[in-house]
Amino acid sequence: MKNEELRNAIEDVYKERRNLPQPTGPLPEHEVIRRELLLLKQAILYRIEEARKQNKKKREMFNIELYGLINSFLESY
Repeated sequence: MKNEELRNAIEDVYKERRNLPQPTGPLPEHEVIRRELLLLKQAILYRIEEARKQNKKKREMFNIELYGLINSFLESY
């Protein structure tokens, strides 16, 4: 994942979270899980960015793998 791809992914998560409809009542469980996964995705992207700044390659690669897992799960959800 290149720096530009990372920035774009962070922007995409912001847009996706911003465009979530405001709930008018209790959310169904699947929607709660989806929103939690979006938050995790955002946090992992920031961890990748931070690891890159600190030149921590193992931490960066670990979080890139987590990002891939979260992404694939979100796509199938």
